[in-house]
Amino acid sequence: MGGCDSKEVAPGSASADASKEATAKSKDIDRQLADEKVASKDIKILLLGTAETGKSTVLKQLRIIHGGGFTDDDITTFRYAAKRNIFDTVKTLVEAMEQLKIPYGFNPNTAKCAQKSSKPSLHHAPSLGDSKENVGFGKHAPIAIEAAEVWATTKIIDDATRGETQAAVDLILSTHPEYTKSLPPPLVNAIKLLWNDVGVKYCFSRSNEFQIIDLSYFMQDIDRFIASDYIPTNQDILASRVMTSGVCETKVIIKGTIFRVFDVGGQRNERRKWIHVFDNVNAIFFLFDLSAFNQVTVEDQNINRVVESLTVFTFICNHNAFKKSAIMIFMNKIDLLREKLEHSMVQDYFPEFLGTNDYKEVSKFFAEKIASFNKNQEKQLYFHYTQANDTTKMKAVLATVIESILVNNLQSAGLM
Repeated sequence: MGGCDSKEVAPGSASADASKEATAKSKDIDRQLADEKVASKDIKILLLGTAETGKSTVLKQLRIIHGGGFTDDDITTFRYAAKRNIFDTVKTLVEAMEQLKIPYGFNPNTAKCAQKSSKPSLHHAPSLGDSKENVGFGKHAPIAIEAAEVWATTKIIDDATRGETQAAVDLILSTHPEYTKSLPPPLVNAIKLLWNDVGVKYCFSRSNEFQIIDLSYFMQDIDRFIASDYIPTNQDILASRVMTSGVCETKVIIKGTIFRVFDVGGQRNERRKWIHVFDNVNAIFFLFDLSAFNQVTVEDQNINRVVESLTVFTFICNHNAFKKSAIMIFMNKIDLLREKLEHSMVQDYFPEFLGTNDYKEVSKFFAEKIASFNKNQEKQLYFHYTQANDTTKMKAVLATVIESILVNNLQSAGLM
């Protein structure tokens, strides 16, 4: 160019060696600058999925494992959440007793039809299935029909506790949830009495027939959670439920990289807000609650929850905004799935499932079903089978997921 003279340099000369050294240094500098650019760039992750799939629990695990835990304000929020969760559980069950026509004091183990069939367990807290072959559970089961017949005659079986039980029911129904930040003794006594009622236990065993969040964790040790000096443990926080509204951003630093994680509400009326965080997404954590295969959505009692999740996933997986985004699928609540498969037949809800009703075949069935909705054959889906409330297991899963995201980020920058 212009006034620049070009000269040939003899191979092996001092000038040639200096030139090679300068070129090598230049490349090293370029690579360092590129590395710094990648390292300085935030990684954006969206936590997506329908309601009650475990998105917020995964976010809590990220904070526990990589984010330094929770602030004093967080602790205060979860202290109140524990009390509210306890109250909400019992109030929902009281309302369900009326809905399902189950009398207080009804014991399915001593019901007339129980002598002719296997007895359902009163201590099995997860939502049990309405299997056609299971006479113990479901609204069409003989025991359910017998309960409804008794309910038509009396809503409280035991005459000796009728007044006490009715007073407890009335107190629960008349208490506004906002007044439960501190549970007074009369309310606590009412909660304990009803939770220990054998009819309420049976109602809980049929919880796939109504809308309830499984918060039995808090019901097992009520006195600890209502104590004035109660401080939530990490496990308490993982078990608690505070509904997500809007878009919540959390930042954690992992291996020197800032991860910006966005948790958004999964309810239908919250999903319209998702579009506001669709730009420049590196990865999506999409959660499925596999244990919800026999439950319906809150918004539409005719829509299966897993079917609803598949509909939302299809939209997200094939959206133009996520062509280059890694999609990590968390097949969540596998512990509850294993328990539920002992009582509920997947084929009753997904007739196309022809395998045996065991965890391995069921999980494979749902994974293949999910993958079939991916219209871009070049997009790889990463499946992880998770129990989001178990920190030890989630630590291993998140380590694998984070490493995959970091590798993808380097590949996108042309550094691998």
